[in-house]
Amino acid sequence: MLSFKRIKLVYGAVIALTTALTVNLVFFYGLFEELELKTVDIRAKNFSKYRHVPEDIAIILIDEASLRSMNPVVGRWPWPRSLHADLIEFLNMGGARAVLFDILFTENELIPGEPRGKVGSNDKRLVEATGAAGNVYHAAQLLVDVEDEYNKGLLNKPLPPDFIERFSIKGLAGVVAGQNNTYYLPFPQLYKASAGVGIVEFSPDNDGIFRRTRLFRHYQGSFFPVLPMVSLLDVLQPSNIRVDRDNLILEDLQGTGPEGQPEGAARAPRVPSSISIPLMKDGSYFINMYGGFNPYSMSGILASIQKIKMGEIEGLPVNPEEFRDKVVFIGASATGVEDLKPTSLGNNTPGVYLHASLYSNMIRKDFLKFTSPLITAVFVVLLSFIVAIAILWTNRIRYQIGLPILLAFAYISASSWWFKSNIAYDLVAPLTAIILSWMGTYAYLSLTEIKDKRKIKKMLRLATVMDKSPEGALKAGVGSKENLTILFSDIRGFTTLSESLEAEKVVEILNSYLSGIVDVIFKHEGTLDKFIGDAIMAFWGAPVKVSDHSKRAVDAAIEMMRWLDTFNEVNMSKGFPRIAIGVGINTGDVILGNIGSEKKLDYTVIGDNVNLASRMEGLTKEYGCPILITETTYEEVRDAILCRVVDIVRVKGKKKGIRIFEPLGKKEGLNESIYKLQSLSKEGFDYYLNREWEKAREKYKAIQLYKPDDALAGIFIMRCEDYMAVEPSKDWDGVYTMLKK
Repeated sequence: MLSFKRIKLVYGAVIALTTALTVNLVFFYGLFEELELKTVDIRAKNFSKYRHVPEDIAIILIDEASLRSMNPVVGRWPWPRSLHADLIEFLNMGGARAVLFDILFTENELIPGEPRGKVGSNDKRLVEATGAAGNVYHAAQLLVDVEDEYNKGLLNKPLPPDFIERFSIKGLAGVVAGQNNTYYLPFPQLYKASAGVGIVEFSPDNDGIFRRTRLFRHYQGSFFPVLPMVSLLDVLQPSNIRVDRDNLILEDLQGTGPEGQPEGAARAPRVPSSISIPLMKDGSYFINMYGGFNPYSMSGILASIQKIKMGEIEGLPVNPEEFRDKVVFIGASATGVEDLKPTSLGNNTPGVYLHASLYSNMIRKDFLKFTSPLITAVFVVLLSFIVAIAILWTNRIRYQIGLPILLAFAYISASSWWFKSNIAYDLVAPLTAIILSWMGTYAYLSLTEIKDKRKIKKMLRLATVMDKSPEGALKAGVGSKENLTILFSDIRGFTTLSESLEAEKVVEILNSYLSGIVDVIFKHEGTLDKFIGDAIMAFWGAPVKVSDHSKRAVDAAIEMMRWLDTFNEVNMSKGFPRIAIGVGINTGDVILGNIGSEKKLDYTVIGDNVNLASRMEGLTKEYGCPILITETTYEEVRDAILCRVVDIVRVKGKKKGIRIFEPLGKKEGLNESIYKLQSLSKEGFDYYLNREWEKAREKYKAIQLYKPDDALAGIFIMRCEDYMAVEPSKDWDGVYTMLKK
């Protein structure tokens, strides 16, 4: 037979397995993907500030300062193309290896006074500077546009044949590039003079963040590289480009020598001899962003160009020599140029940073690699089992709480360390597994161990006090005054019953009855004080303090009567007689403590209010009511439980009359006849107290129409008739004096 601890571990395994299956199902359906990307952004942002682009990469930004400084000279953006020509000549003078424009020059610039339809003087200068430098790469876009009446005839137009012949990539094998239906190219003279043309369009993820791109774009059967790739491919000159599983392979690189440096040219970039580029499952490349950019402002370069044109070569704001042997990316960060994008670095990242980061990834082989989904699934299973088994194995609360937190912290720390090494482990699914396994295990504990502990506390009342509060236990030893609700129940006619049955049957019936009644008391969180033969004494409000102890006691009494009906049906089917009981309840201040001798102590209550509860149980026989409560109890339960007034009595040993009530049931769900019974009882008793005997008698007779066997109605009908015959004295106050206990 399995031990209790092994049974717990079996349940723990079931909880862990259920958690793992649920989390993995959600994970493989991709429901964690967007949240997971957010965690990647956080990790990328934390580590990117320590990552700098290679020294042979430079970025020139058209920033707000550039727009302000040039506004008095050339006006608002876009600037005259001649300024970009000056920039190319400046970079060529300094010996830049390659110049890549993240700026579109798709239409000819219109210059006042110059004929339309021809290349203007500014465009001509840009074309000449581009052709003379021989290392300038311009930008194009291939897009997917929605067909409507406006652009109906503009979609799916063929690209110029000379553009395809010169700039498309041949022999791609298995590359997923996406299909586009419209394009924006540099004006013809410019792309013909360019060393290459690259695609500069990026598409955001579903949450609007730019993280990835397709390295090649497709248009009507032809493939074109993105801007950073076009320059790199010109240097590497791979004879074969193919996709192997989730990697883009550039192999047989013709432009590199044995040391990984291009042959012959001193300006060639430092690139590896071959490159295997990891791709996402949709064929896109996830850019490993850099944060340590140190861009040049276009304003400083234009100021240097102006000084050079004036013959001043000393004290230049930016010396062209700073760009020697560098790949230069030109983009914009000014708001008006509209090339700011939300990335993992922030919400306003210049788009050119994406291109520069991608180029840096390629030449450094600095690729961010995502772990296989299978590895994540294994972590989910392992972490689910570790958490569930560990919590159920130990009974120490600090370990049960601390271990999952420590495990989550360790996993986050390890994944962060691996991210620093460019390996991205999934965070969301494993952490979700830890949390759900933790919650599931605690839910199991709350249904088992906590339930068992509660049962033990109910049975061991004094142990409860000590468990809840050591001070409470000490206080019980010396006694304390507490406001509690006390209940007495007793079997009516038990002596006659015991004399009519064999002793064994009497014990069998009594044990079965007492067990059932005690279960009801415990269900309503009462404290069993003692058995007094066939009678039971219990109380509510101690040792565990509750504010609604009166209601709990009355609820228990009502349920006792329902349970007794079932109990009698079973007993009578065995040939045993029917049992009737009476229950009396009172609420008030009592003395609570451990009372007795040194050899035997009882945790019990004493005082007048305990005696009054006992008197209430005795009165149930007099009035024929199964349950009677005092007015102090009634005031506490009147909002929740429907009660009818019974009488005002002066019990033996008391001078003051006490109004007593009979609970009829919880207010919700009672039928109209019960409410009518309560109403007639109140009206009849009010007439009775006002000495209107005839009216009182009629009300109590009306009660008998609803409840023919109502003993209380019979009692008051007789009283009214007696008083009608002989009026009571003038000092009669309606209080009925009980002459016996």
